[in-house]
Parts: sequence; structure tokens; C-alpha cells
Amino acid sequence: MENELNVEAKRDALAVLSSIKALAVIDQPSLSLANGLLVRIKALRRNFDEEFNPGIAEAFQHHRTLVAQKKKWTDPLDDAERLLKPKIATYLRDEDERRLAAERAAQRAKEVAEAKAVVAADKATDLIHEGRLDEAEKVVEQAAVDIEAVNASVPLIPDKPVAEGASLRTLWGWDVEDESKVPRLFLKLDEVKINGYVRNMKDQGHIDGIHIYKTTTVASRGQR
Repeated sequence: MENELNVEAKRDALAVLSSIKALAVIDQPSLSLANGLLVRIKALRRNFDEEFNPGIAEAFQHHRTLVAQKKKWTDPLDDAERLLKPKIATYLRDEDERRLAAERAAQRAKEVAEAKAVVAADKATDLIHEGRLDEAEKVVEQAAVDIEAVNASVPLIPDKPVAEGASLRTLWGWDVEDESKVPRLFLKLDEVKINGYVRNMKDQGHIDGIHIYKTTTVASRGQR
């Protein structure tokens, strides 16, 4: 259950926000009022820090402990998965290559057989027109033997491996070969370096393509 101090602080936090929305700083009295509200904000923030930070720290520590306990058992599983996946991928890839090679061989054999059939048919037709029926028949018979031999040389197309829930996925990566040749489109500004340069150089700083500017805000130490 919340104590009266915390209930009052939470009520004050909402009241401060409402007051600031309606406040215009236009003279010394309004400036003094605004500064008083700023001090009050600091005091309220400390109040909520004292109320919530211990629980947050405890929850964070509990979270870290649970994560560490979980990792004790999941890390070996991650290692096992990293070892197993390449083995499955290698087999699936090799089988895909074998199947594609067999399919290409079958296609080539089909084309060869069709070509032999066309040549034999044309030759047999010419022989028939010349009345050489026996020779035409022998041409057709030899073509059948040749085509059968071509088909017999074709390797069987292996069945596609079945791995329930697993499939090959192509991943693409990259390495830098020459950083000076990388197009500007793929470069990212070093914001940490720029921020450090701007803070140090202030209005004396200059970076081509970057506008250096300053803004003003209020720093308040608050009161205890």
C-alpha cells in the first residue's frame, strides 16, 4: 500500500505538469515561479527515485540471475545447433547438386534421343521412297537400339531428401575489399566522433556538409 507521502508526490507531479502548461515566463515574478516549479520537479524526481529505484535494481538483478541460469542450459543447445545445421546443410546441398546433375543428364539424353529419332526417320523415309524397304527397316531398328542405349545411360534422378521443418536457405554476406571505393550511399556518419568534435570546437568547428548549431537549455541543481 502506498504511504501518504508517495500519494501526495504523485498528485503533485500531475499538478506540476498542469501548472507548467498554463505558465508563460514573461517577467521576474513568472521566472521565479518557473524556477520554483523546476526545483519542485527535481525534488519530486528524487522522491520517485527513492521509491522505485530499489525495486528496479532488485528486478534487474533478478533478471540477470535468471538469464544466467537459462544460458547455462541453452548455450550447449546453441552450440549443438551450430554444429548440426552445417551437417544437414551440406547433405541437402550435395543431394540438390546430385539431383540437378541427373536432371540435366536426363534432359541431354532426351535431346540426343530425339535427334537420333529425327535423323533415322528422315533416312528411313528416303530409303522407302527409293524402294529399299529392308534397309529402311534396319535403320529404324538400329535407331531404336541407339535410343535405348542413350536412355539406359541416364542416371536415376534421386528423390529429394525429407527433413521435416528444415530447408536450405541462401544467405548473402559481404567483406570490404577497398573502403575508398565504397559509394557514399553505403557509408554512415560517425555520430560519436562528430559529437565529440562539435563539443570540443564549439563555434570554431567546421565540417563540410554539416551544420553546427547551438541551443540553450536550463540546468537546475534543485534543492534538498
